[in-house]
Amino acid sequence: MDVDLDVVLAAIADPTRRTLLQRLAYGAATTGQLAELLPMSRPAVSQHIKVLQDAGLIHTAVRGRHRWHELVVERLTVVDRWTAGLTARHAAMHPEKEPR
Repeated sequence: MDVDLDVVLAAIADPTRRTLLQRLAYGAATTGQLAELLPMSRPAVSQHIKVLQDAGLIHTAVRGRHRWHELVVERLTVVDRWTAGLTARHAAMHPEKEPR
């Protein structure tokens, strides 16, 4: 498996991080805005944000006193390519089965 794919899949495996990504799909948010979504401390949310940053899934910029986080949707394409490859191989090996 691709190293990038492993990193991205590990990052999105956690439901808390998926919640953060789902929120960021609507637009940039501050750490405080993201923390309001979750029943955990701000330091715990920051740790999840760090994992997403390290995976390249979010970009963070400091503006004034706030850290703004944005989704880097291009990094999710590694998952798209992998799942598309699986689907294509399965379809080629099982032409009698239609995708559900």
